[in-house]
Amino acid sequence: MIATHPDSPSTATRLLGFIGVLGGLGLLAAFVVEIPSTLNSARQVLFCAGAIAIALATYGRLAAVSMPLALAATIPLIVANAWYIAWILLAVGRERPFASDFGMVGFWAGLAFWLADAWFGIVALRLGVLLRWAAVALVVGSMLAILGIDRLGLTSAANPTVFGPLALVGIGLNGIAWVLLGLEIAVP
Repeated sequence: MIATHPDSPSTATRLLGFIGVLGGLGLLAAFVVEIPSTLNSARQVLFCAGAIAIALATYGRLAAVSMPLALAATIPLIVANAWYIAWILLAVGRERPFASDFGMVGFWAGLAFWLADAWFGIVALRLGVLLRWAAVALVVGSMLAILGIDRLGLTSAANPTVFGPLALVGIGLNGIAWVLLGLEIAVP
């Protein structure tokens, strides 16, 4: 029998932490290597699944300080990221998934998951049970990432503005945050 420290995470919690790390790395991969368009949907699903995994793995820590805030942070994150995963999967094979009403649903799902991720970071900061710098990166990164959503019209390939690079910084910060939070959970 392997002796474990009473505060060491369970195998399931470690697995959730590693899924969070993989989700964050999947998001960051696009900054380092060319991602084939055929793999982009899988990368986005992995990213959202990583966020959900971190929320599930940290719920107990958050709830130990404040059950209402833990629920208020965890439920929206899980619902919004699951909604975006569903939209991504339904978009596979569509010629123009960002057009028409279907694209509008994707806009709202994307906006919801970035806001839910930011809210989760705010609650984590407030409760003080997760790595502070990771929570700050999650809040700032998620809010900056919103600036790049095409339907907002703040930036585009045809009309680049400062909001494009700011959104990319936000996406990078978000990926770093999920990696740090995942490591905090999986490798205490």
